[in-house]
Amino acid sequence: MKNRKSDIPAKQAFVKKLNAEGFQAKEESTPTDVVATKDGVTWYFEIKMTRHDDRYFGAATSTEWRQAFLDPEHFRFVVAIVDDDDNVLRFIEYTPAEFMEFSTIPPFKVYFNIDFTGKRKKSTRETKSIPLTREIFQFLDRCFEKVKPSKD
Repeated sequence: MKNRKSDIPAKQAFVKKLNAEGFQAKEESTPTDVVATKDGVTWYFEIKMTRHDDRYFGAATSTEWRQAFLDPEHFRFVVAIVDDDDNVLRFIEYTPAEFMEFSTIPPFKVYFNIDFTGKRKKSTRETKSIPLTREIFQFLDRCFEKVKPSKD
């Protein structure tokens, strides 16, 4: 049974499309899904996949936006619209400025992961998440409060 949420087929199809257009493209994991070069210029592509052709609700990470703002001329958010058999129907590319028009920042969330079995040991895997402390929460909360629109 295939994972219907996996965006791997969309990434592979986009790499194939770019290579056919003269890029040297490959899948990456950071800072974006696909990195490609053409004529000595490096491009970054963040692939977002949906099975809907009328609306799409999704998210982009701060890592993706960081790269988008570092080099907006050579960064594209790419929405891959696929069918139920993972066939790409079309790709739609957006510049960071265009993608910002559809984007908002909600109040941040604090995630937790409780193991009631006691079998899982603390992960030694490197993570991009930061541990919650009162000071970190208060700092992020002040930042959000400072930039969010007022209710007036």
